Amino acid sequence: MRTNHLGMAVAHLNAPFGKVVNTDHLRDALRAGSVKVIRDSSAAAVVSYAFVELDPRLISLCASESGADLRHADMLYRETLLQSLPRVPSWEKSVECLL
Repeated sequence: MRTNHLGMAVAHLNAPFGKVVNTDHLRDALRAGSVKVIRDSSAAAVVSYAFVELDPRLISLCASESGADLRHADMLYRETLLQSLPRVPSWEKSVECLL
């Protein structure tokens, strides 16, 4: 049985808000390295917090499940920093030797 990491991540991100984000939103953002591909501004805002809310291992598994590489996932993270979201040292440490 295959684990649906995207579904788990989206369920966690949606928990405080109700169904705002779907798996396509997270998948597309990871592939593009940007939330700008998400047309719904509320969904884009919630996806922006993925690095703050989710464990780096889960984000990596979501990227893999999405067909995205870690470079694009990190581009998405770097974009969140430009939006004044907090740094996530656990993410930075997890990818420092891979990029």
